[in-house]
Amino acid sequence: MIKMAQLEHIKKMYHLEGLSIREISKITGHHRDTISKYLKLEDTDPPRYKLTKPKDHPVLGPYIPVIKEILKTDLNRHRKQRHTGRRIYERLRDEYGYTGGYSTVTDYLRKIRPVKREGFVPLHFEYGSHAEVDWIDAQFFLNGKETTAYLFVMKLGASGGFYAQAYPFEKQEAFFDGHRRCFEFMGGVPKEIAYDNLKTAVKKILQGSQREEQDQFIALRTHYLYQANFCRPGRGNEKGGVEKAGQEVVRRLFVPYPDVGSFEELNQYLHERCSALLKDNPKWEAETKALRPLPASPFKCVRYTEAKVNTYSMVQFETNRYSVPVKYVGEKVLIRASVDTVEILHNHNLIATHSRVYGRHQERLVLDHYLELLLMKSRALGNTRVYRPECLPPVYEQYRRCLAARDPKGNREFVKILMLNREYPFELVTDAIDLALAYNVYNYDGVLNILIQLNTESPNVVPLKPEAIVNIPKVDVTPPNLSKYASLMQTGGGPQ
Repeated sequence: MIKMAQLEHIKKMYHLEGLSIREISKITGHHRDTISKYLKLEDTDPPRYKLTKPKDHPVLGPYIPVIKEILKTDLNRHRKQRHTGRRIYERLRDEYGYTGGYSTVTDYLRKIRPVKREGFVPLHFEYGSHAEVDWIDAQFFLNGKETTAYLFVMKLGASGGFYAQAYPFEKQEAFFDGHRRCFEFMGGVPKEIAYDNLKTAVKKILQGSQREEQDQFIALRTHYLYQANFCRPGRGNEKGGVEKAGQEVVRRLFVPYPDVGSFEELNQYLHERCSALLKDNPKWEAETKALRPLPASPFKCVRYTEAKVNTYSMVQFETNRYSVPVKYVGEKVLIRASVDTVEILHNHNLIATHSRVYGRHQERLVLDHYLELLLMKSRALGNTRVYRPECLPPVYEQYRRCLAARDPKGNREFVKILMLNREYPFELVTDAIDLALAYNVYNYDGVLNILIQLNTESPNVVPLKPEAIVNIPKVDVTPPNLSKYASLMQTGGGPQ
């Protein structure tokens, strides 16, 4: 390879001094073909070295097997939840003690997995003026089982700050709840929000940018007073910012898969991680200050539907069934569903509340809803799905078996005892049953008597302090003379 100074000398000898290539070759020691090649170059930039073999990685070298194992594991992961260069760097640093630079990792990754990057048009938004909303799914472990989480992501336009909330579905109530939680986290509401043509918001796509919106979605906008803008059909890239934010959430927070025990735990994890990421965003505080203030009360993030109580005193919501008190069999009711609960109303009165079931074809049964019926059909107690001994303290089933062994109507007595939980605290009823077993009391009246005694408050007697005794006259008492009694004791008490 000819250096720049040598090239200059060769060109001067050839062009200025008129020496031939053969003569220059003798003087410099370079082959005639080499000299001829460089003389033909029009570009006079310094020649660049070409590597004949890959560069060594003295710092990264010990960690290359770790990187390869991560990439191998990624092959069995969801495409959107594979490691980025940054995530690999973070794991090497945090989990394996890597002290090298981020670029060293990315340079190595480019060699073994070339990445084609998409270009974006740079946009500008005023603080508090714009936000984007979208759903993105991600995999995680729920009690060790791989599960899909649907992430509601809202990203502010000026700062790029975002927040995410995880749900087991993308239903309307989750859509509303995501807005509420994002607004509360940000401390305000942006002036406008961009959406895809989501069915939870859009009832019908009209001409141009016009949309017939869902009534409940209009209620949401009215409550928080912001403008909704919708992308053209099939042009979700018009809100590429939030899609990028969603991908960042998945790549940085779901790689590797989080392993949690509930959606509540997953959302707490997301809250902590989003908060940590926003600490490094210098524009975040400025944008949140520019948002419109929150309304006095949050929006009710619920969905309503009607149902009829079947002969088993249950109503069906989606594919699952929920119990109500037996007196409502055959009645029409209103179901009010939120993300976490299913409430059932009759004539605007709340008659049942259940935790929401996320699976399919499941039941939520409350024993108390069926006690009046079981009082009449007590023989069915042992075979009904309603009474599940494992859901009560063991003393309940123990007492029921003792009752049934001593009295043919023992199950009926037991149902009456269960009804006591409507009037007394559950813990107190449980203590009463435990005492009844200890004293061999096996009837409803006996348990009730014990319960009444346990529930009776003992008088709280406070000792009277001497300084508190006032207006009581002092009486001097002369002690008796006991000497005569002492002499009697000495003589034996007989006649003298």
